[in-house]
Amino acid sequence: MLAVLWIAAVIVVSIQATVHHNNNFEIFRTAWRNLSAGHDLYAANPNHFDFFKYSPTFALLFAPFAVVPFGVGVFLWNALNAGSLYWSLGRVLTTEQALAARAIVFLDTVGSMQNVQSNALSAGLMILAFADLQRRQELRAAFAVVAGALIKIFPIAAAAFAIFRPYRLPRFAIYCVGIGIALLAAPLVVLSPAELAEQYRSWGAIQKSDALTRGYSVMGQLEVWFGVAWPNWPVQLLGAAVLIAPLTRLSSWGQSRFRLLFLASVLMFCVLFNHKAESPTFVVALAGVAIWLVLSPRTRGWWVTFAVVIVGTVLSSSDAMPEVLQEGLFEPYRLKTLPVLLVWVMTQLDLWERAERKEHQTASAPLPTLESGGPAPAT
Repeated sequence: MLAVLWIAAVIVVSIQATVHHNNNFEIFRTAWRNLSAGHDLYAANPNHFDFFKYSPTFALLFAPFAVVPFGVGVFLWNALNAGSLYWSLGRVLTTEQALAARAIVFLDTVGSMQNVQSNALSAGLMILAFADLQRRQELRAAFAVVAGALIKIFPIAAAAFAIFRPYRLPRFAIYCVGIGIALLAAPLVVLSPAELAEQYRSWGAIQKSDALTRGYSVMGQLEVWFGVAWPNWPVQLLGAAVLIAPLTRLSSWGQSRFRLLFLASVLMFCVLFNHKAESPTFVVALAGVAIWLVLSPRTRGWWVTFAVVIVGTVLSSSDAMPEVLQEGLFEPYRLKTLPVLLVWVMTQLDLWERAERKEHQTASAPLPTLESGGPAPAT
């Protein structure tokens, strides 16, 4: 039944985006046309309300969605985004856990699709990279990491999951380098080397122009609440240190629950400390929140946390939230960030406090054994 709901959402949202001729999708389509014509991908376009900010490789890979009619392209793109996240959750969770996780991320997935963005795809690629690394499928994992990084950059954090297989790290690194070189050079099928070099120079310049933004990140919270105007990197560096600190407990690496909690933590980290995070980006963080929720015992505190996440993050930017609260409270103070930050802190505490405990049965079914292939994908 839930799968039917996801399919229906893809269809309805795609129709809406087509009727309103979604600006983001038009930017993506134009990027392919500009790339194939040798034009600057990152120059201002009077037909758009924003700039193209993705890699030249993304513009090339978007060709299948750009050469078909607008409505068909929107549908295929949204289907890829929603499908990748839906499927990836079934690759790391049991059927019952995946069902709950998919329900939790559903509204934010719809929100991302309404903006015709790539956030659900980014989340799906990160989770798939984790699943493939656990199954010793380093080649597929490397492709997921590199492809994700060439879409949004931050999915490169998924490479950290390879640490749980240290003896296979060299192979994974070689695959990443090889695939990275191939995908970075892929636009040469339509550009000369000099033209491609100029495109990458322009891409770097536009990325640099966004370096001081803060968005819905922890840095944004510090600015809103305390007037802190520090550079972003010290806060991001501190967040990264907190993220990886539990990995010092080497004895916990063999625990499925520990590894899944680290996956959840990375997904949340990539939004909380992302200076370009915006409301549609939160589907990535919600995937991490959902994984933490389905792994945790259903205590009173769990239900309180769940309610805070649903109201403060999931519903805060939806039509279910009264406009007066959205414009007067949630948007000015970027409150959508705080419930995710709360769950991230709780996840980090779990990684420390329970790292050396025996894995126990949670309120849901037992955890999948990824090394042996994991459960059949949940439907």
